Amino acid sequence: MAERNEKPVVETLFIDELETYRATRREKDYELIDVREPREYEAGHIPGARLLPLSRFEEGLHELPSEKELLFYCAAGGRSMAAALMTAESHLKPPRIINLQGGYMAWDGKELFHYPTVRLLTEKASLSEMLHEAMNLEKGAYRFYELSSSVASAWADTARGLVQWERRHAQAVYRLLEASPSTVPLPPFDDLFQSLPGTILEGGEPLEEAVKKLQSFPESACRAFAELALDIEYRAFDLYRNAAAAAKDATASALLLDLSEQEKAHIRFIAKVFASCEA
Repeated sequence: MAERNEKPVVETLFIDELETYRATRREKDYELIDVREPREYEAGHIPGARLLPLSRFEEGLHELPSEKELLFYCAAGGRSMAAALMTAESHLKPPRIINLQGGYMAWDGKELFHYPTVRLLTEKASLSEMLHEAMNLEKGAYRFYELSSSVASAWADTARGLVQWERRHAQAVYRLLEASPSTVPLPPFDDLFQSLPGTILEGGEPLEEAVKKLQSFPESACRAFAELALDIEYRAFDLYRNAAAAAKDATASALLLDLSEQEKAHIRFIAKVFASCEA
């Protein structure tokens, strides 16, 4: 780690080492930055990456956190190295600056398309409203897995486990709501959770669309369900991380990063399901 009064050294990490890096870090400790152009990001990006194109990097450099490790990637590694070097020459002085060699072209992990719908959370007028909406998104995932568990299928047991995960996650959001300033009395958890419509999933996808995908699967398609569930949770992770980067204040950002940390646990749970799937 570089001293704060010294110019940081740009380190190199191969893109296929990113998952191992993330598994050993808390979400609040690093920032993953995609320096490609918006159209490239929309066509496919690594879950949890925020977009800051190299073409506007110098003017947007002040948006990056100086207290976190900063990881940069582009298509192959050239643009991200340029961004990393500019960061090293800047006033930021983060703990580490890492260029991900190989870039998106060498990435063989999960990829997401389009922009995360951060406005679902960031456009709320208050912290309390943002947490209410986060809880509503958890209700959407809860409803989806509850519907999935009611089908006589190879994935019913997994879906029942995910129902419990989502309820616990919603309870965690509720505890944050209890601790947040509000002039409106907070109903008991069960009453509030029951009242939420939950028509949108955590990643921003309408519940109706996810159910249509589910209904297209044969009852034996355990892997297809696991892939769909994994996509839902990765989208939630992507949403919370990007919303944290765009949050209006440090408290909201920290809470959203906590939620992304919990989504990472959901992803690990679903990843273990594939080994037990026969189809």
